[in-house]
Amino acid sequence: MPPPWDTGRVKTKPVTALLGLLLAAGLAAGCAQVTEAQKGRQQAKTTGKYKVRLTEDSESVVGTCKFVTAINADFNFKGPQTQAGLYDYFREEAVYASADTVLVRGRVGEAYICGPGPLNPDGTLRILPQPTQ
Repeated sequence: MPPPWDTGRVKTKPVTALLGLLLAAGLAAGCAQVTEAQKGRQQAKTTGKYKVRLTEDSESVVGTCKFVTAINADFNFKGPQTQAGLYDYFREEAVYASADTVLVRGRVGEAYICGPGPLNPDGTLRILPQPTQ
Protein backbone atom coordinates (compact mmCIF):
# COMPACT_ATOMS: atom_id res chain seq x y z
CA MET A 1 0.00 0.00 0.00
CA PRO A 2 1.46 3.37 -1.06
CA PRO A 3 2.00 6.14 1.51
CA PRO A 4 -0.86 8.66 1.86
CA TRP A 5 1.07 11.52 0.21
CA ASP A 6 1.71 9.49 -2.92
CA THR A 7 -0.95 10.58 -5.40
CA GLY A 8 0.25 8.40 -8.23
CA ARG A 9 3.12 8.03 -10.58
CA VAL A 10 4.81 11.31 -11.45
CA LYS A 11 6.25 11.57 -14.94
CA THR A 12 9.87 12.58 -14.57
CA LYS A 13 11.41 11.28 -17.77
CA PRO A 14 11.49 14.63 -19.68
CA VAL A 15 12.87 16.41 -16.62
CA THR A 16 15.47 13.71 -16.10
CA ALA A 17 16.53 13.90 -19.74
CA LEU A 18 16.86 17.69 -19.55
CA LEU A 19 18.94 17.49 -16.39
CA GLY A 20 21.16 14.88 -18.02
CA LEU A 21 21.76 17.14 -21.03
CA LEU A 22 22.58 20.10 -18.80
CA LEU A 23 24.99 18.01 -16.77
CA ALA A 24 26.72 16.75 -19.91
CA ALA A 25 27.04 20.30 -21.29
CA GLY A 26 28.47 21.52 -17.99
CA LEU A 27 31.03 18.73 -17.91
CA ALA A 28 32.10 19.42 -21.48
CA ALA A 29 32.59 23.13 -20.73
CA GLY A 30 34.56 22.29 -17.60
CA CYS A 31 36.81 19.88 -19.48
CA ALA A 32 37.52 22.52 -22.13
CA GLN A 33 38.64 24.98 -19.44
CA VAL A 34 40.86 22.38 -17.80
CA THR A 35 42.45 21.58 -21.16
CA GLU A 36 43.21 25.27 -21.78
CA ALA A 37 44.72 25.64 -18.31
CA GLN A 38 46.91 22.58 -18.87
CA LYS A 39 47.99 23.97 -22.23
CA GLY A 40 48.93 27.28 -20.58
CA ARG A 41 50.93 25.50 -17.86
CA GLN A 42 52.79 23.48 -20.49
CA GLN A 43 53.60 26.61 -22.52
CA ALA A 44 54.85 28.37 -19.39
CA LYS A 45 57.05 25.39 -18.58
CA THR A 46 58.55 24.93 -22.05
CA THR A 47 58.87 28.38 -23.66
CA GLY A 48 57.44 31.17 -21.52
CA LYS A 49 59.81 30.86 -18.58
CA TYR A 50 62.73 32.01 -20.74
CA LYS A 51 61.14 35.46 -21.10
CA VAL A 52 61.13 36.09 -17.32
CA ARG A 53 63.96 38.00 -15.66
CA LEU A 54 65.07 37.11 -12.14
CA THR A 55 66.59 39.80 -9.92
CA GLU A 56 67.54 40.39 -6.31
CA ASP A 57 67.78 44.18 -6.76
CA SER A 58 64.61 45.48 -5.13
CA GLU A 59 65.36 49.12 -6.00
CA SER A 60 65.06 48.40 -9.72
CA VAL A 61 61.63 46.80 -9.29
CA VAL A 62 59.69 48.19 -6.33
CA GLY A 63 57.97 51.47 -7.17
CA THR A 64 58.71 51.31 -10.89
CA CYS A 65 56.96 48.05 -11.84
CA LYS A 66 53.43 46.76 -11.29
CA PHE A 67 53.12 44.05 -8.63
CA VAL A 68 51.26 40.93 -9.81
CA THR A 69 51.53 38.20 -7.18
CA ALA A 70 53.75 36.59 -4.55
CA ILE A 71 55.20 33.16 -5.27
CA ASN A 72 56.09 30.91 -2.35
CA ALA A 73 57.98 27.79 -3.34
CA ASP A 74 57.02 25.99 -0.13
CA PHE A 75 53.26 26.23 -0.74
CA ASN A 76 53.18 24.37 -4.05
CA PHE A 77 50.48 21.68 -4.31
CA LYS A 78 53.10 19.25 -5.65
CA GLY A 79 55.23 19.76 -2.55
CA PRO A 80 58.09 22.13 -1.68
CA GLN A 81 60.48 22.95 -4.50
CA THR A 82 64.10 21.86 -4.30
CA GLN A 83 66.81 24.49 -4.39
CA ALA A 84 67.88 23.24 -7.84
CA GLY A 85 64.41 23.79 -9.36
CA LEU A 86 63.57 26.97 -7.49
CA TYR A 87 64.42 29.49 -10.20
CA ASP A 88 62.59 27.56 -12.92
CA TYR A 89 59.57 27.35 -10.62
CA PHE A 90 59.64 31.13 -10.07
CA ARG A 91 59.87 31.73 -13.82
CA GLU A 92 57.04 29.32 -14.69
CA GLU A 93 54.67 30.69 -12.06
CA ALA A 94 55.48 34.29 -12.98
CA VAL A 95 54.85 33.89 -16.71
CA TYR A 96 51.65 31.96 -15.95
CA ALA A 97 50.55 34.98 -13.88
CA SER A 98 51.47 37.30 -16.83
CA ALA A 99 54.57 38.77 -15.15
CA ASP A 100 57.96 39.33 -16.77
CA THR A 101 60.15 39.92 -13.70
CA VAL A 102 60.60 38.10 -10.38
CA LEU A 103 62.16 39.74 -7.36
CA VAL A 104 63.79 36.82 -5.52
CA ARG A 105 63.94 36.91 -1.73
CA GLY A 106 65.13 33.52 -0.56
CA ARG A 107 62.42 30.92 -1.20
CA VAL A 108 59.80 33.60 -1.90
CA GLY A 109 59.48 35.56 -5.11
CA GLU A 110 57.41 38.58 -6.07
CA ALA A 111 56.19 38.73 -9.65
CA TYR A 112 56.08 42.10 -11.41
CA ILE A 113 55.30 43.52 -14.84
CA CYS A 114 58.22 45.79 -15.73
CA GLY A 115 58.04 45.58 -19.52
CA PRO A 116 55.55 47.00 -21.99
CA GLY A 117 52.70 44.78 -20.76
CA PRO A 118 51.60 41.41 -19.43
CA LEU A 119 52.81 38.17 -21.00
CA ASN A 120 50.95 35.16 -22.32
CA PRO A 121 52.00 31.76 -20.91
CA ASP A 122 54.12 31.18 -24.03
CA GLY A 123 56.11 34.37 -23.33
CA THR A 124 54.63 36.57 -26.05
CA LEU A 125 53.27 39.99 -25.25
CA ARG A 126 49.56 39.91 -24.45
CA ILE A 127 47.56 42.29 -26.62
CA LEU A 128 44.92 43.90 -24.45
CA PRO A 129 41.73 45.16 -26.08
CA GLN A 130 41.75 48.93 -26.40
CA PRO A 131 38.72 50.81 -25.06
CA THR A 132 36.54 52.35 -27.76
CA GLN A 133 35.72 56.02 -27.55
